[in-house]
Amino acid sequence: MDRALVVIDTSPAADLLREAGSLAQGVGAELVVLALVLGGDDADAVDEMRAALGDAGTRPPRSDAETVRLFAERVSERALGDLTVPYRVVWDVVETSRPSDRIIEVADGHDCDHVFIPGRRRSPTGKAIFGDTTQSVVLNFDGYVTVSTAE
Repeated sequence: MDRALVVIDTSPAADLLREAGSLAQGVGAELVVLALVLGGDDADAVDEMRAALGDAGTRPPRSDAETVRLFAERVSERALGDLTVPYRVVWDVVETSRPSDRIIEVADGHDCDHVFIPGRRRSPTGKAIFGDTTQSVVLNFDGYVTVSTAE
């Protein structure tokens, strides 16, 4: 592993980041942290990110994109701050029904050879109806994929 993409959302993002950071530090790799939400469809996720940011005395984010960026930066600082692993933060509010395409595009654009992604426990019916971003990344990314299903 030379460079890994870590996809975070409002699930236990810090836990996944911390694990990926520890592994990257151990092998001398870099991290790219991608905070990704679906525009319009993921309003709850943006609200959860806003709530997580809720520091008194700071100006509230003006847009969904700014909320996602601030959330990604804050979670990254907390999860990776005491590790000696280089990382950069990118974010996106995706206006597509296939966020897996964007994840793979970002991974390829940053020359990542590994993707860490949070998984969702879904029934087979749920996967058929709603699609499965994680499954699509696993099947279509040309590299290693680690899926975290920790609750």
